[in-house]
Amino acid sequence: MKKHISSEINNLNNLNLIINSDAYKLAHEDIGLLNRNEMRGVRMLLEITKPDLILEENKILSTIIIFGGASIAEESDTKTRIKNIEELIKKNPKSIPLKRNLNRLENLLLMSHYYQSAMEFSKIASISNQNKKCNSHVIVTGGGARNYGSC
Repeated sequence: MKKHISSEINNLNNLNLIINSDAYKLAHEDIGLLNRNEMRGVRMLLEITKPDLILEENKILSTIIIFGGASIAEESDTKTRIKNIEELIKKNPKSIPLKRNLNRLENLLLMSHYYQSAMEFSKIASISNQNKKCNSHVIVTGGGARNYGSC
């Protein structure tokens, strides 16, 4: 009887080892496999396919991708940030990091008109191309910009 129980325990242990081994995992569930250098092409295909499927699911026919600077913001936001830094500099006039930050923000203020131009372009390009069945010319950005491409 003990041999029989011992044999069953041994069989269960072997089964668990097999089931929990990487060789038994389905390929798409095996992160170690997917992270191998030889799987780079598969990972790239996944990276291309995922957004394509999302666009299809949302009936988006075409996109316009806008690249820009993540630091460039609306003029009013940048002016507010400049005022805040200036107040801090008044309290600590010798602070080199604060002065550097002020200089950076003043340069960004000079570019803030690009933010407004991108917003106007997005609205014109996207809204004029919408219909009831699909989205076309939906604006895609790295983030922060408004999406005018909904039906």
